[in-house]
Amino acid sequence: MTNLNAFIFFLVGAVSLAVVAVRFIASKNFGFRMFGTGLALLATAFAVWSIIVGTHPDDLAPWTTIGVIPFAAANLFFVAAGTSDFKPAARRNLLVVATAVIGVLFVIRTFVSPSQPSFSDTGLFYFNAHPAAILLYVIVFAGALMPAVHVVTKHIAADRTAIFTRLFFNVVTLSAVVLLVSKDDELQNWNGHVLLAALIGLLVVHARKSPAYIAR
Repeated sequence: MTNLNAFIFFLVGAVSLAVVAVRFIASKNFGFRMFGTGLALLATAFAVWSIIVGTHPDDLAPWTTIGVIPFAAANLFFVAAGTSDFKPAARRNLLVVATAVIGVLFVIRTFVSPSQPSFSDTGLFYFNAHPAAILLYVIVFAGALMPAVHVVTKHIAADRTAIFTRLFFNVVTLSAVVLLVSKDDELQNWNGHVLLAALIGLLVVHARKSPAYIAR
């Protein structure tokens, strides 16, 4: 049974993230471009998961892994954006550490304790990863995205755009953590509405033009 709300959630998420990604990629600033590239990869992951929810493939594992690959890569670009004010050597060192952590995560969730993705009785999609993998998912995603959002919004010239971008991305981060760790359908339904509202908020904020960069 296809849950239409879940399908719309992932589809709108993919579109919203893609639009915001284009706005940041259009910038000449390195940090903005890295952030936008990370968002584009995250939008790709959402698009894959929308296909999973919409088509209910017989074997969920390979499709889920296809979505995890751009998700993992996105976090490397978020680390690059979050360290865009650092010296190149320091940025490279942190990227090496982030790559190692993501590599460990991929090995755990794919080979050591493979994830068992499934649908609930109401058609909600669950990753069903091992607790160790879930912990690493949270560390990687929150640890990469939140610093990136802080650095990027610090350099957005329009204060209102910066404030709402930071607000909505913080909600996205926290709601995504709930999406990863909870298996309660009712909580996920409420969380999905909150996350969807934040994604639409980002779309509205960045719908008209790319954010202007300012050095602070």
